[in-house]
Amino acid sequence: MALSGQGTGASGFEFRSGFWINLHHILFDEAFGDGSEGIDIQNSTSHGQHDDAWSQVIEYYSETFDGKDLLRRDMAAIKDALGAVGSDSLREVSTLDPQLVEILNAAAPAYQIRWWREHDRANRRWIDQLLPLLVDHESFLAERLATLFKEEWPEDTLLVVVVFRANWVGAYTTLYPTRITIASDMPDPSLRGALETLFHEASHALMETLRGAISARARLLGKLLQRRSLWYAVLFYTVGEVVRLRLPDYTPYAWQHGLWQRGWPGNLSALETT
Repeated sequence: MALSGQGTGASGFEFRSGFWINLHHILFDEAFGDGSEGIDIQNSTSHGQHDDAWSQVIEYYSETFDGKDLLRRDMAAIKDALGAVGSDSLREVSTLDPQLVEILNAAAPAYQIRWWREHDRANRRWIDQLLPLLVDHESFLAERLATLFKEEWPEDTLLVVVVFRANWVGAYTTLYPTRITIASDMPDPSLRGALETLFHEASHALMETLRGAISARARLLGKLLQRRSLWYAVLFYTVGEVVRLRLPDYTPYAWQHGLWQRGWPGNLSALETT
């Protein structure tokens, strides 16, 4: 079965759309999503064995990964292995559980026949539309964020795995090594929000100094930070503001989605001051 999905390079980022990593995220979403955008296998193919295989795979995901977040170390290892293999055979990936390999191979025919071409096309269109924004803004954003966070921007090219569906917020990052996973299935025709999301995710690799400083200051003042991690608020605020410097009419993600009221009430004025 010929499976496409090669990489595309752009400056400090490398973008990939791979068959297996997309399949993995679709299966995870089918098993644990809210069902609002579920894939209807029965209306998608006339081959009954595909229906049965897909249902069995979803059941396996539901049982095996119940309660597991995609950011967990074991889930990140699966993601990294599937992202690295691209669209080649899984048989040679020794780091994956053989049963998972068997399950993914069972689900592959239905996904290949019905959805992969559409999903891969959407991923590549997303990449193609984002690249001109990177040409115009990447250098400024990377340099400015590294300065503000007092960290060196990563020397190695940052791998961005583009999937049709990621997690419930549309993107996440795992570290050591830094690997960004981001969804192309987001309502953002201009992709300016995607530009913020990309640099928000990349900035997770720049948080060590900031997190250490906040923790040290809290200990010095004898404060217990009870709300969501303050460093994460600084990350949202800083990246959003730096993107707005380049795109003055842009509204950052945290304002668009009411994060300050829901996540860090009372903290916004301090962020604006400092």
